[in-house]
Amino acid sequence: MELGTLPEWFTACAEVLAVCTALFLPRYTAFRERRASYERMHRVLVGLLNALMCDLGDAEVGTSVDPSKLESAEELGLYLKASYFALSSPREIALRDEAEGIYRALLKPGADVAALRREVAAL
Repeated sequence: MELGTLPEWFTACAEVLAVCTALFLPRYTAFRERRASYERMHRVLVGLLNALMCDLGDAEVGTSVDPSKLESAEELGLYLKASYFALSSPREIALRDEAEGIYRALLKPGADVAALRREVAAL
């Protein structure tokens, strides 16, 4: 029984590597895209929530203002509504639901901004 020449072995290894790449690269690429999408959504939600809390903090120092009339609240509300229809990943849906809970708590009169800041930091 003959094992073959060294170039045949290199060719066989290259073919096995090509098959493995063809089989598993799309799966790995999809995994990376899902992870990047989740991280991007997390960054956007945390940024919008922090902007809303800063606006609420500035409003408390001055006159009383309706939180739902703030531009940052409108932007966050619009983002949450749009993401409701676009999301399919359970992780992203859970993140959206948690952010919406914080958003609703911020819009209530007399919201504890310090406690909600801690929730956003833990998000």
